[in-house]
Amino acid sequence: MGYVLAIANHKGGVGKTTSAINLGTLFALTGRKTLILDLDLQGNATSGLGVRKEDKPGLASILLDNAPLADVACPCYCDDLFVLPLGRRSSAIEEEIRTQPLLMERLETILDQIAAAWDYVILDCPPAFGILPNTAIRQAQYTCIPVQCEFFSIEGLTAMLKRLQELQASGARSPRTGVVLTMYTATDEHSSQVRAEVERHFSSLLLKSIIPRDPILSQSAGLGIPAVIQAPESLGVRAYLELAWEILNHERQETR
Repeated sequence: MGYVLAIANHKGGVGKTTSAINLGTLFALTGRKTLILDLDLQGNATSGLGVRKEDKPGLASILLDNAPLADVACPCYCDDLFVLPLGRRSSAIEEEIRTQPLLMERLETILDQIAAAWDYVILDCPPAFGILPNTAIRQAQYTCIPVQCEFFSIEGLTAMLKRLQELQASGARSPRTGVVLTMYTATDEHSSQVRAEVERHFSSLLLKSIIPRDPILSQSAGLGIPAVIQAPESLGVRAYLELAWEILNHERQETR
């Protein structure tokens, strides 16, 4: 089975999709067959990887129309990188699952098949957790929570950790959890204060890697090109490289 990494936070705009795109690309560049599962209705991970999302089949087509997984996953910038959007009919998927209980079992089976077919599966989760992302995150061995260096993000982190505890209490596996600071500016007092607060209250979860505020990260997403490919020497990409190795080391420790 592949390693399933969920990138999640109840707060939007903290760098979830940017993290999913660049970590996924880095894993693929090391020769690991990697799938980014875009669980957000906006489909930003899909477009950020240069894939046109209009009328694309996706996870909804697999679940509701029995489309083959191999026909739906979209290849991206390197041989081992793929993205799976929600696809057309995505707006109806939660209601379909809610009204047809057997679809929940089928969704769990599909997620198991996805994990078996790739070395790494990265879940780009939406801010609002409904049936679909809740079910997907239950499959994760590791949950990475990006926290933007601003005070309201601490509230989002607290809410996210509470949600993970609720999922675990309902029978989900207990994945490792890591917190990564994003959009950090070393010369900004506000950023430094938030970093200090997170270190004080969440030190056991805090990853060593810190993602700086780097315009190239948002610019590359708008172009549909991973920053890892567009600007491999940029500060943001170097930070994501450190984060990728940190997560890989966690995986090695778990599988010993």
